[in-house]
Amino acid sequence: MKRVIACIDSSPCVNAIAEAAAWIAKTTHRELVLLQVLDYYPSSYHLGEISGVIGFESNAMLLKELAELEQKQSSLALDYSNNLLKHIKQQIEEKHGLSVSIVQEKGDFLEQSLGALQEDDIALIGKVGDSSVEKNKDLGGNVENFIRGAKCTVMTVSEHFKPPTRFIFAYEYSEVCTKMLHSVVESDLFKHLQCHLLYVGDYPEVLETPQAYLKEHGFDVVVEHRHGDVAQGIIEYQREHGIQFVILGAFSQSRIQQFFLGSITTKVYREITVPLIVAK
Repeated sequence: MKRVIACIDSSPCVNAIAEAAAWIAKTTHRELVLLQVLDYYPSSYHLGEISGVIGFESNAMLLKELAELEQKQSSLALDYSNNLLKHIKQQIEEKHGLSVSIVQEKGDFLEQSLGALQEDDIALIGKVGDSSVEKNKDLGGNVENFIRGAKCTVMTVSEHFKPPTRFIFAYEYSEVCTKMLHSVVESDLFKHLQCHLLYVGDYPEVLETPQAYLKEHGFDVVVEHRHGDVAQGIIEYQREHGIQFVILGAFSQSRIQQFFLGSITTKVYREITVPLIVAK
């Protein structure tokens, strides 16, 4: 059975992620899985390196107390994780009548989460992480590497989610967008929604082929062409029409283009608060 994987942590986005995952599961009849990676590292993670220093043996009691404290902290972190997962699971089941599975791993977030994903999954991750540092950033530190490494479609979610009826497909004439076009058509997520095929540039004729392809596959398509700054054009169109999420291009595999989706997408991520999809 195909799955929707909701990456759960204590970030401000967690409730929106739960709502978005429930909407996807109901829309596509996928299994809903809550995935949490517990990556708690004790504050004295490296103290063992100095335990053999000459003259430090006299502090053996202090090391013992620190070890006991950290064992307690680790236990509390696990309890918190369990309670959070239980709360989100209960919230989804009671509100949406869905069955929810839980996967809990320990270790590095990227290693564990990417290892759990399958190609036909839809994965959800918050735009900001659960640390105070992450909350002050435009984009969570793990998000770029998560999207780059994921072998499936990824949706990033902000602090609020509203079930969409329309989406923007920000199109350009490129190999990436051609692949995205096929991904959109083949996905079980987008076919129920109205597609706003948006191109910002000087060659509106590039919209003819994707428009025909989408209509051929049963999509309700609205075509829009604008001039000017690409990122600003996407942002303004989304705000003018209140469209609930946006599809943008995936990462290039070229070493020359290893920045996060380029400056255009960085600006869109910074300005837009609706979910964004990276279809591969």
